Amino acid sequence: MVGLAPGLKRLPGIIAIMAVPLLLAGCKTFALDDGVSNAAPKAVVVGPQDAPAPVALTKKDTGTYPTFSAPLTAANTQIGDAEATTSETQLSRLAAARASGAMSEAEYQRRIAELRRLAAQHATDTESQIAN
Repeated sequence: MVGLAPGLKRLPGIIAIMAVPLLLAGCKTFALDDGVSNAAPKAVVVGPQDAPAPVALTKKDTGTYPTFSAPLTAANTQIGDAEATTSETQLSRLAAARASGAMSEAEYQRRIAELRRLAAQHATDTESQIAN
């Protein structure tokens, strides 16, 4: 008798290994009633609603093409490099003093509140200058 090919010798074992999960999965029952209602939702009747009348769009024809060549102006000037550097060093020294313990938490919070108050006052002053 002719011997089986090496791959065919393992075939029954492979089939058995693959059949075990299928057999185990068949042991679990499937419940159709999972607690969720299968009834159709009730119909909701919606009546007419008052909506604003649509306004026709009008084409604004100025006779020229749009241009973006005009220089853009900012609402306010940006801070300069010198002012940014001084603010940065001031805040860095404040953070370093807090980290090293040279400054108490209360003093740190007082200075932060002072800087925030200054920023808020500066913002309102700048807004009033822009409005005028």
